[in-house]
Amino acid sequence: MIGLAPGIMVNNFHISADEINAEVQYHPAENLALAKYLSMQALVIRELLVQRAVELEIYQRDETLGDLDNVIDKLLLKEVVSPKASIEECRRYYNNNLHIFCTSPLFEVAHILYLAPPEDQAARVKALERATFALSRIKQNPQLFAEIARSESACSSSAEAGRLGQIARGQTMPEFERSLFSMSAGQISYEPVPTEVGYHIIRVDERVDSQQLPFEHVQEWIEKDLNEKSWNKAFQQYIQLLAGRSIISGFKFDGVGVPLLQ
Repeated sequence: MIGLAPGIMVNNFHISADEINAEVQYHPAENLALAKYLSMQALVIRELLVQRAVELEIYQRDETLGDLDNVIDKLLLKEVVSPKASIEECRRYYNNNLHIFCTSPLFEVAHILYLAPPEDQAARVKALERATFALSRIKQNPQLFAEIARSESACSSSAEAGRLGQIARGQTMPEFERSLFSMSAGQISYEPVPTEVGYHIIRVDERVDSQQLPFEHVQEWIEKDLNEKSWNKAFQQYIQLLAGRSIISGFKFDGVGVPLLQ
């Protein structure tokens, strides 16, 4: 990544340091240097587009300053052309990515939580001991699950005998979900399940496995997604073309993909 310059010149048009600093708020990043780089990149791209719009007499320079979004929209509509996805391409994408086009498994779940934060080792040990003892009792008599959930669980679901209701992918903590997705209807977790909040005893009351969505149900989404990717690629190539025929000082594209305008 280049060093941060006090300003940038794009074909003799100056982008000031103040403009760069003002742009930073629109480009959150892991550190200030990256945020400033992204800000500089965005301002250079916008300036390249504005200058091309003036060159094509879509607008005069003073008009572009007051109507930038409209100017850029008209310019891109005129100059950026991308192929549209055919039904054959959509179907091929579907067949190559069948795992994407499935419903999430659904579970009716109950659990018992023994609370213990990850940084409190003593609490973790005690919670595991309590969970292990409770699970041994439940294995001997599964009917005890509801009673123990009501009396010992640290989750608000204790009022409902531990019942969490219907759960799908992405609705629980990763460790909980991994265990849950490996379980069958009627099963109780083989051992206490550790998560960042403590230890869980999990019971699956019902399970409905994922179903493959027919192509016709997702065709419109696939077509839209492929068309957006095609346009993004054409846009990046267009920006690279404008940059290649321009004189830019104080900034250099570092080879990463050009982002969409925000």
